[in-house]
Amino acid sequence: MGKPSQSVAYGIIAAYILYGLGCGYMAATQPIGAGWRLFSYHPFLMTLGMITCLGSASIIKKLGGYYNTKMHGVLSWCGLMASLGGLYAIWLNKNNLGRSHLKTNHSLLGLACFLLCFALGVVGGAILHPDWGIDNKNKTIRTAHKLASRFTLALTWFAAFLGLQEMTQDTTTLALFGLPLLIFAPMSLI
Repeated sequence: MGKPSQSVAYGIIAAYILYGLGCGYMAATQPIGAGWRLFSYHPFLMTLGMITCLGSASIIKKLGGYYNTKMHGVLSWCGLMASLGGLYAIWLNKNNLGRSHLKTNHSLLGLACFLLCFALGVVGGAILHPDWGIDNKNKTIRTAHKLASRFTLALTWFAAFLGLQEMTQDTTTLALFGLPLLIFAPMSLI
């Protein structure tokens, strides 16, 4: 998808917000009937951070311009901070339950995705920032940042789906979480 109109972009961002709140809550209360608990902060904050904020940041960046570039960075870092809260919640929950960390494909991929997002954020802020980036006109770095970010965003969505699969095998729940990501993909990743 090329540059969307402003109204289309805001519509997509509204869909991301609804998705993050609705599907984040749905994931947070799995398995069905589990209710809200300490663990719930992990999928809720990770969904808001890695899907809602980062997905919205990719759409905002496509609008182009100085303001949208800065908003892209702000939304990306907000996503990282929400995700950091989600990582803290799962770390605390596992410690409280006496469980070991980083034992599943979801946890390993999720941590790798967070670290990739952090690295991409540092590159974006230090090198590509429109006000003080040390090489903000370098098209090669811009292209590498864009392509690596899209790849990482797709990986984060896959990690999120893997995590939900660890909590439920209910096809309706998995479809409600996964199908919107397939719909968002061409708008955010291409």
